[in-house]
Amino acid sequence: MVNRPEPNNGKKITPMNALSPMGIKFKDPLKDVHTANLLISGCGWVDTTDGVVLIDTLLSVGAGRKVFERIQGKIKYIIYTHGHGDHVGGTKAFLTDKPEIIANKYLPDRLDKYKMLAPHRARISAQQFNIPESTQKFEYIYPTKTFLGEMTISLGDKTFKLHTARAETDDCVWVYVPELNTAFIGDLMIGVGLFPNVGNPWKPTRFALDWAKTLEEIRALEPEYIFCNGGGIMYKGKKALNALNDNIEVIRALHDQIVDLINQDMHITEMIHAVKVPDHLKKSPYLKPLYSRPEFFVFNVYRWYHGYFDHNPANLLPRPEKEVKKEIFGLIGDYDKILSRARELLDKNQAQLALQVLDVLIQAEPENIEARKLRIELLKELGSNDSCLMSRNSWYFFINQDKKFIRRSKRKL
Repeated sequence: MVNRPEPNNGKKITPMNALSPMGIKFKDPLKDVHTANLLISGCGWVDTTDGVVLIDTLLSVGAGRKVFERIQGKIKYIIYTHGHGDHVGGTKAFLTDKPEIIANKYLPDRLDKYKMLAPHRARISAQQFNIPESTQKFEYIYPTKTFLGEMTISLGDKTFKLHTARAETDDCVWVYVPELNTAFIGDLMIGVGLFPNVGNPWKPTRFALDWAKTLEEIRALEPEYIFCNGGGIMYKGKKALNALNDNIEVIRALHDQIVDLINQDMHITEMIHAVKVPDHLKKSPYLKPLYSRPEFFVFNVYRWYHGYFDHNPANLLPRPEKEVKKEIFGLIGDYDKILSRARELLDKNQAQLALQVLDVLIQAEPENIEARKLRIELLKELGSNDSCLMSRNSWYFFINQDKKFIRRSKRKL
């Protein structure tokens, strides 16, 4: 979704350091091609002899205004590569020129969904990025023209060949400019050499196989330059080809392993540990698991092909989790046993298993302060060994939640 930073070591990605227009970095990597990049957002624009084509609009109107000040010429078209907020959030800043706004046919549905689920999205963003829940309301600017398949725009001395795709979202668009032998691919590749964002624990299913096929279509054009993250990051020449090759290969390799294991009826909790990145790709400079990670990829493809039922009859129409764990805790009858066992597992470097054992107590007795304190220890251990921003931020988010709970409990005493 975004140009992701390195793992934040428990520090919050705040609006000041992630979104501030003062942090925009501008570049002019090619003749007639310009880019703007923020910590978690990017865009690009192409000059023609008859106006400007802008690809994505950054995350905020404030950032968009800084870009608008930089653009020389009238903006004739805005192209959305997809509907994530970091690609469409700044559009209002560019409306003075009354551009045509072009997007995938399914993008308006995404914006409708975002408005419908605003409280939920604030909650999951807080967890994913370890930030406070935002009360800010986005003013989404809908496209003026949508399409499916292929569409060509001719403007001045440039041609823009637009293609829809399903990949990170169902509303993707990528753009090829033959006069520049350049492709703008949105988030079909993310960050500087990051593992493809095929899985996200908080977000709807991504389309792994279609993603690989789309990258193969781009590769077939043999572009000299590839701009991703809206436009903020560029790959050139051999690096562009290598990045495409490694992303395609890892998506297909993991996808095919998952399909095989689904057909073998392997349980998802075993599958996330069984599926592996091929050895020769583990050190690829284009597949660093600093934002997403292979386990998330597995969950995603499993959800897409398998459905929720894991073939255990106990899980077909389950009772609420808290109710079941309260029953289990009743059989144990002693919270000290659970605390002791969780600590033993932590000492054996099994923090994840300890966390799941401890959860029996936390679900049954959510007011138990000792359990909360121990969970903080477990989450710190998991976070200290985790280089993936998404999961690491989640550990620290819940550490902060437990700390707040403990402080509130002490004030009541």
